[in-house]
Amino acid sequence: MGNELYLHHLFQEKEFWNRYENLRSVLQHLTEQQALVERIQQEIVIPEQARDLAAKALSGDLEQTRRLFFEIFENFISNASVGLQTLDVECAFTAVTRDMVEIKWCTLWVEGTPLELPAEIGQRFAAEILSVSGGTPGDSFIQFFEREESHYDLKLGGIQNRCSLQVMEEVYPVKCLHIRFRLPAQSLIDHQVIGKS
Repeated sequence: MGNELYLHHLFQEKEFWNRYENLRSVLQHLTEQQALVERIQQEIVIPEQARDLAAKALSGDLEQTRRLFFEIFENFISNASVGLQTLDVECAFTAVTRDMVEIKWCTLWVEGTPLELPAEIGQRFAAEILSVSGGTPGDSFIQFFEREESHYDLKLGGIQNRCSLQVMEEVYPVKCLHIRFRLPAQSLIDHQVIGKS
């Protein structure tokens, strides 16, 4: 019985890291495709019509890769939630108003190793948070975070160092908030940030 549990754990661990490598390779391919489309669109040596046709053709492939990435990403988080692996998402935003939110970065922490995610995930997360809570952007993020922290403390049995929130106010030259938070990656699925691409 003990050997069976050990083998099952080894299989789960190997499967987790295989899925992680698949996620990383699709993310790298997506990043390369986006960079190629941007380079073609900015290339002034190529005639405008040829540039538009090339960018349009590549945009179809880019959209397919994007959908594949979101599917693999959702499956990766879902499968990791049943194992013992630690997956967290960390995002940083600058909010001037509820409608003016700039995503600085979004990172997936996989067993302590960072993996940069597309800014679209941060944009979706910010939009979800601001749509659920009222008040100022700072109030919305604080209310959302407090609910999430309580939820995951109950669900995951008092998780330590996996939930954090930092809100700093800048008053000059423009009044804005710099917000940075970290939560278990499962929150991306729980709030349909991914899974609705």
